[in-house]
Amino acid sequence: MRPTPAARAQGLSRHALLACLLAAIGLAQPARASEFSALWGAYLGYHNAILAYQADPFWAHDFAHSRLDLSLEGSVGQATGPSGSGHPSLWHVGLTPIARWWLTPQSGIEFGIGANLFSGTYIGDKRISTAYQFGDSIGVFHRFVGTPWTLGLRLTHYSNADIKFPNPGQDYLQLRVAYNFD
Repeated sequence: MRPTPAARAQGLSRHALLACLLAAIGLAQPARASEFSALWGAYLGYHNAILAYQADPFWAHDFAHSRLDLSLEGSVGQATGPSGSGHPSLWHVGLTPIARWWLTPQSGIEFGIGANLFSGTYIGDKRISTAYQFGDSIGVFHRFVGTPWTLGLRLTHYSNADIKFPNPGQDYLQLRVAYNFD
């Protein structure tokens, strides 16, 4: 019996998800992980839980009273639709360059645009059309003095950038707790 087109697409999505995860691990291997974080977010009945690590900055510039740095963040997560929906959840992996502007030695803003691969194209009753999604994030953070802990808040938007329609996008307001290994 031949697999249906939907079963073949799901199999390809799983293989693509695994390939993206292995590529992210391979790219991140040379850099020492400087921060491990957990994020949890929700918006309009949808939820997203993520584990991520952010490598040491690969570029930094000091200004008179602030600092800007760039690093890579690799992530794996699960997005969940509203209860009772036909497609309850999707797994995703991502790789995102993150810019952090340290406004004080402990606090700042961060933003990034990265590539994400989802395990399917339906979350809840929403069709996202493509497993490939861009993830745009902006947030604020504070690292507590004398501890390795950082607390932050991020707004993340996933979208396929109109590669294919429909492109409803998905937003999450996320609480971020991180442990710094430096």
